[in-house]
Amino acid sequence: MRIRKRCILAAMRKLALILALSVSAGLSAQTINTDRPDQTESSAVVPAGSFQWECGFSSTWTPTFGGTYREMALPNSLFRVSLHDKFELRVVHQLNRNSSLNWGAEAYTQEGTSDLEVGTKVQLWQREGSRTEVAYLGHAVLPTGDAEVTEGLDFGMVNKLCISHDVGPDWALGYNLGYDIADDQGTFTYALAVGKAINDQLGLYFEPYGEVVNGIHLASFDAGITLLASDLWQWDISYGTGLNHRMNYTAVGFSWLVLPNR
Repeated sequence: MRIRKRCILAAMRKLALILALSVSAGLSAQTINTDRPDQTESSAVVPAGSFQWECGFSSTWTPTFGGTYREMALPNSLFRVSLHDKFELRVVHQLNRNSSLNWGAEAYTQEGTSDLEVGTKVQLWQREGSRTEVAYLGHAVLPTGDAEVTEGLDFGMVNKLCISHDVGPDWALGYNLGYDIADDQGTFTYALAVGKAINDQLGLYFEPYGEVVNGIHLASFDAGITLLASDLWQWDISYGTGLNHRMNYTAVGFSWLVLPNR
């Protein structure tokens, strides 16, 4: 999976704060805590012995000279399994459908599976009474994808330091600093998410995020809504746009937590 695309979609992997944002921020009865739909990965791990599936469908479109390039995730899935209360195992899998439409030329479409990501999240700091949590997230990007929708990387690594703060009864703040490796090229990434709990079910967030690769800074912004159907099920919708580059995306998704003995 392309490192830049991963930053944009995240669908998708999804996301950090909406529950570290809105859940930590005052939905104390809520059990589920997700890494989607924002780009900021949560500092929390799933409960020990549990399984969580976070699934999203997204469409990203970028204007090109004389046309439009669109990338669709149909879907993007993040599978999270925890055997301990301090770390979890993670697998990211995505089906892609990319299309290009240029004026005066015939449209073409490519479909396939992106590179598989396998990794972990480890909680580094979590203390009773503290409003700050810190975790490390790392994914190895394996060259398993179809050539039509990947860049043919031999090796990739996603690294993030995930930090969140409970800053009030209805607000929360989370941010990531990361350094991704694709073959011999490094990419610095960042994201800052601010979340607001509207009530026991509805949460909002907004988030600037971006990346710096080869000295080029690509800054973006997104916002979204989450709806808790139950303590174990969440729906979400989000929209993002480029600030200093031309890009837009929309995404919808859901997350499901399976607890032991439930």
